[in-house]
Amino acid sequence: MAFDGTDRDWCPALPAQMADGFRLRVAQFGDGYAQRTLDGINFQRRRWQLRFEMKTDDVIADMLAYLEAQRGNSFSYYDPSSGKYYQVNCDEWTVDWLRAKFAASGNRTELRGTLSAEFVQAFGVTA
Repeated sequence: MAFDGTDRDWCPALPAQMADGFRLRVAQFGDGYAQRTLDGINFQRRRWQLRFEMKTDDVIADMLAYLEAQRGNSFSYYDPSSGKYYQVNCDEWTVDWLRAKFAASGNRTELRGTLSAEFVQAFGVTA
Protein backbone atom coordinates (compact mmCIF):
# COMPACT_ATOMS: atom_id res chain seq x y z
CA MET A 1 0.00 0.00 0.00
CA ALA A 2 0.93 3.66 -0.31
CA PHE A 3 -0.42 7.16 0.26
CA ASP A 4 -1.22 7.47 -3.46
CA GLY A 5 -5.02 7.36 -3.20
CA THR A 6 -5.36 3.72 -4.28
CA ASP A 7 -6.48 2.43 -0.86
CA ARG A 8 -9.41 3.96 0.99
CA ASP A 9 -7.92 3.01 4.36
CA TRP A 10 -4.86 5.14 3.58
CA CYS A 11 -6.79 8.35 2.83
CA PRO A 12 -6.53 11.17 5.39
CA ALA A 13 -9.44 12.39 7.44
CA LEU A 14 -11.03 15.64 6.33
CA PRO A 15 -10.67 18.46 6.99
CA ALA A 16 -6.95 18.24 6.34
CA GLN A 17 -4.77 21.30 6.74
CA MET A 18 -2.62 22.40 3.81
CA ALA A 19 -0.14 25.25 4.15
CA ASP A 20 1.36 26.94 1.14
CA GLY A 21 4.04 29.57 0.99
CA PHE A 22 7.05 31.05 -0.72
CA ARG A 23 10.69 30.77 0.15
CA LEU A 24 12.02 34.31 -0.12
CA ARG A 25 15.28 36.17 0.24
CA VAL A 26 14.69 39.47 1.99
CA ALA A 27 17.19 42.30 2.28
CA GLN A 28 16.02 44.82 4.89
CA PHE A 29 17.13 48.41 4.40
CA GLY A 30 16.58 51.57 6.40
CA ASP A 31 13.27 53.44 6.62
CA GLY A 32 11.33 50.16 6.34
CA TYR A 33 12.34 49.47 2.77
CA ALA A 34 12.86 45.78 1.94
CA GLN A 35 13.90 44.07 -1.25
CA ARG A 36 12.26 40.66 -1.70
CA THR A 37 13.03 38.01 -4.28
CA LEU A 38 11.98 34.40 -4.76
CA ASP A 39 14.64 31.92 -3.62
CA GLY A 40 15.47 29.27 -6.23
CA ILE A 41 13.41 27.56 -8.92
CA ASN A 42 11.28 25.59 -6.43
CA PHE A 43 10.33 28.57 -4.30
CA GLN A 44 6.77 27.48 -3.55
CA ARG A 45 6.39 24.59 -1.14
CA ARG A 46 3.28 22.91 0.23
CA ARG A 47 2.90 21.15 3.58
CA TRP A 48 0.00 18.99 4.73
CA GLN A 49 -0.90 18.29 8.37
CA LEU A 50 -2.71 14.97 8.02
CA ARG A 51 -4.60 12.65 10.33
CA PHE A 52 -5.52 9.09 9.49
CA GLU A 53 -8.21 8.56 12.11
CA MET A 54 -9.56 5.44 13.79
CA LYS A 55 -7.65 2.92 11.69
CA THR A 56 -7.30 -0.71 12.75
CA ASP A 57 -4.01 -1.79 14.29
CA ASP A 58 -3.16 -3.69 11.07
CA VAL A 59 -3.60 -0.59 8.91
CA ILE A 60 -1.56 1.55 11.33
CA ALA A 61 1.19 -1.10 11.37
CA ASP A 62 1.28 -1.07 7.54
CA MET A 63 1.45 2.75 7.46
CA LEU A 64 4.28 2.78 10.00
CA ALA A 65 6.20 0.12 8.08
CA TYR A 66 5.80 2.13 4.87
CA LEU A 67 6.99 5.41 6.44
CA GLU A 68 9.93 3.68 8.15
CA ALA A 69 10.92 1.98 4.88
CA GLN A 70 11.14 5.37 3.13
CA ARG A 71 14.02 6.37 5.46
CA GLY A 72 13.46 10.05 4.74
CA ASN A 73 13.16 9.59 0.97
CA SER A 74 10.26 11.06 -0.95
CA PHE A 75 7.16 9.16 -2.00
CA SER A 76 3.99 9.83 -3.95
CA TYR A 77 1.03 11.40 -2.14
CA TYR A 78 -2.41 11.92 -3.67
CA ASP A 79 -4.05 15.10 -2.35
CA PRO A 80 -7.80 14.42 -2.40
CA SER A 81 -8.66 18.13 -2.13
CA SER A 82 -6.82 19.10 -5.33
CA GLY A 83 -6.89 15.76 -7.14
CA LYS A 84 -3.13 16.05 -7.77
CA TYR A 85 -0.13 13.88 -7.00
CA TYR A 86 2.86 15.31 -5.15
CA GLN A 87 6.26 13.97 -4.18
CA VAL A 88 6.54 14.43 -0.42
CA ASN A 89 8.79 13.67 2.54
CA CYS A 90 7.63 12.64 5.99
CA ASP A 91 10.28 12.82 8.69
CA GLU A 92 8.11 12.53 11.82
CA TRP A 93 4.77 11.07 12.83
CA THR A 94 2.81 10.15 15.93
CA VAL A 95 0.20 7.51 16.69
CA ASP A 96 -2.53 7.85 19.31
CA TRP A 97 -4.11 4.55 20.38
CA LEU A 98 -7.65 4.03 21.64
CA ARG A 99 -9.70 1.01 22.67
CA ALA A 100 -13.21 1.37 21.29
CA LYS A 101 -16.39 -0.69 21.19
CA PHE A 102 -18.00 -1.15 17.81
CA ALA A 103 -21.55 -2.46 17.46
CA ALA A 104 -20.73 -3.71 13.96
CA SER A 105 -18.21 -6.14 15.45
CA GLY A 106 -20.62 -7.55 18.02
CA ASN A 107 -19.75 -5.00 20.74
CA ARG A 108 -16.17 -6.24 20.79
CA THR A 109 -13.49 -3.91 22.00
CA GLU A 110 -10.99 -3.17 19.27
CA LEU A 111 -7.72 -1.30 19.23
CA ARG A 112 -7.83 1.69 16.89
CA GLY A 113 -5.15 4.23 16.09
CA THR A 114 -4.85 7.71 14.67
CA LEU A 115 -1.65 8.47 12.79
CA SER A 116 -0.72 12.17 12.57
CA ALA A 117 1.99 13.30 10.17
CA GLU A 118 3.28 16.26 8.22
CA PHE A 119 3.93 15.66 4.52
CA VAL A 120 6.25 18.26 2.95
CA GLN A 121 6.49 18.71 -0.80
CA ALA A 122 9.80 17.40 -2.11
CA PHE A 123 11.85 18.55 -5.09
CA GLY A 124 14.94 17.26 -6.79
CA VAL A 125 16.55 13.88 -7.04
CA THR A 126 14.92 11.18 -4.91
CA ALA A 127 16.30 7.81 -3.96
